[in-house]
Amino acid sequence: MDNEERVSILSAYLECPMEAAALLNAKMTLKKFKNKEILLHQGDMNDQIWLILDGDAQLQAIGFDGKVTLLTAQGAGEIIGAFPDALQSNIDVKIYGHLSALQISTSDLKAIVDEYPSVGRGLSKIFGNQYHAIIDRLAMHVSLTADGRVHAEILRLAQDSDMITPFPVVTAVGLMAQTSRETASRAIAHLRRRGIIEKNENGLKIISRNMLEDLVI
Repeated sequence: MDNEERVSILSAYLECPMEAAALLNAKMTLKKFKNKEILLHQGDMNDQIWLILDGDAQLQAIGFDGKVTLLTAQGAGEIIGAFPDALQSNIDVKIYGHLSALQISTSDLKAIVDEYPSVGRGLSKIFGNQYHAIIDRLAMHVSLTADGRVHAEILRLAQDSDMITPFPVVTAVGLMAQTSRETASRAIAHLRRRGIIEKNENGLKIISRNMLEDLVI
């Protein structure tokens, strides 16, 4: 990815002028992370922001008993980090698969926002969407059964398509649905037996979206 592409991506993500995107790009560093790498540790002081270009990061909280709870996951076009000020992280950020992101210091980003209010509006839109996604996940956790959460996660992965490519890792589906791998595996197997989904050479195909949606209970 060259600088021109990065500037175009930043302008699109943040809905800001190319001039502001170019200034952002000059202050940002492209970072790449590997599977299971910890981008941020719970308890660390953090003064950085990461704008995700590709891949997924899981936001996890570790309780006093050592139990790890998956809060949510962030993907392309989303933001992780401290803003508008540096702060102590209350989560672990763990990479799932891989991740590439543009990194900028909190202070540099704040200075650019002060100069270009449009960047701030773009950031607020991204943060707002992430907030609603977290609230939706919390509501799903308290209102749905474990199987229902697995069904909802399959629909989320498919988005507007009826195809998930490649076939999703069952452990990851379980984590995102906040249930065990075994429960996720049983739920997926049950959907396949009923002909609601199928596994083919390309991945997972949803055969009946309506029936799957009806099982989100």
